[in-house]
Amino acid sequence: MLETLRSFFGLFWIRFSWKMYSWLTSPYKVTLGLLILIGFVLLCSSGRLRQQLLQAAVVLLAAYWFLISPLFSALAIQGLVNFVPQDTGQPADAVVVLARKKEIEGQRYSSAVSLLESGRVSKILTLGRHQSVRTFQLLQQRNLPAEGKLSGIACAWTTKQEAHSVASVLGPQGIKNIILITDSPHMLRSWLTFKGIGFSVTPYIEPLPSSVRSSDRTFLAMREYLGLLSYAVLGRFKPSTTSLAQLAQEAAEEFPPERCTITLEAIRDMAS
Repeated sequence: MLETLRSFFGLFWIRFSWKMYSWLTSPYKVTLGLLILIGFVLLCSSGRLRQQLLQAAVVLLAAYWFLISPLFSALAIQGLVNFVPQDTGQPADAVVVLARKKEIEGQRYSSAVSLLESGRVSKILTLGRHQSVRTFQLLQQRNLPAEGKLSGIACAWTTKQEAHSVASVLGPQGIKNIILITDSPHMLRSWLTFKGIGFSVTPYIEPLPSSVRSSDRTFLAMREYLGLLSYAVLGRFKPSTTSLAQLAQEAAEEFPPERCTITLEAIRDMAS
């Protein structure tokens, strides 16, 4: 029952936070909303109360424009990256590529293929159907074999679900050492989550595309700070008391292979 409630509120948080992200990253919408609020204050209040409310609205407007400035966005993301270990170039058994919206995913799938091509990893595991297809197409473009090298996962929505679904696929193969690819805001929470369930994780940060606005960067970072707080409170960063193999068996019940694992054959069918 408790786990069901956690899953429900987890999905609610995803939808709610991305809707808020969409609104807050639009300076015109936020500024217009605050200007309407200022106008409402001027019309519907008087005296000392009007002055106080007007000052508060102006402060909110100024604070918002500071938050979406390039300076603040850079500081907010750097505050997350500072706690992530550097990639030292060591090999791993597999590279796991976490999914993001296409506008912010950068070149992560090309980076994963390059890691395979260089010999640092022998397998690629992607999160998402379309993402698996793009990775397969990149392998074809570089004349690299996909057989036994590429698979995907289709059922994960949260970072916790991504970690557990990856365990359900890689755990039975005896794979523990992974390279984890995601963007700079998302890496700290992802690294701590995967490490907490027993993976040995080498973080590989994919920079956000230069086309991503500073307002988007700010609220991607703010969303991660909230995510870190909630995951810490829920104990999702604590080392697991069960082995990775045992956790993989438990995760397979939540993410059954016949429903959630994307085989190479299925990827080929989607790509054709």
